Amino acid sequence: MLQPLKEEELNEIYTWVDQIPLSRPKKNIARDFADGILMAEIMHYFLPKLVDMHNYSQANSVKQKKYNWDTLNTKVFKRIGFTLSKEQIDSVISCQSEAIERVLKFVQSKLEYYLENDTNSAEKQHQQTDNQIPPPLLNNEQQKDQQIYELRETIEVLEQKLHRMDELMKQKDAKILRYQQLLQQNGLL
Repeated sequence: MLQPLKEEELNEIYTWVDQIPLSRPKKNIARDFADGILMAEIMHYFLPKLVDMHNYSQANSVKQKKYNWDTLNTKVFKRIGFTLSKEQIDSVISCQSEAIERVLKFVQSKLEYYLENDTNSAEKQHQQTDNQIPPPLLNNEQQKDQQIYELRETIEVLEQKLHRMDELMKQKDAKILRYQQLLQQNGLL
């Protein structure tokens, strides 16, 4: 059993979140973050190049919430050096007590570490440029491997989007069928 977070820790987390401009106000933090949208917005705020907000849609269904969190896990968190466990994601989706606060605290620390090291590496590159030391070039094999990796990631994202579109089409078809049946029952068709 996890120890409850201290009031001071909770206040630090809430203060941090309140400093970030989010699309909707924080009312019930567990429910507000359950679909992953606000977490995506936080990550987009700090790392806009890594987060495409169009990959995330507001959700009420557990399936769509999982999709949003899995997308964050594979497309954002993994790229900056960590992932959330299935248990962490499930606890946030099901609005378990202090689950999102624990995840926010964890993400905040990982994000701060990444930003510090990313800044340091950018400064090192700048110093190298100042000293006119050229950055190491990738050989053809490494370039090909990098391209293959990026293309596979693109394919994965497109497959997820296609799957989501298929699900939406099925829902729309079911609604159309239901409306046609209602119209027939009422003699309007």
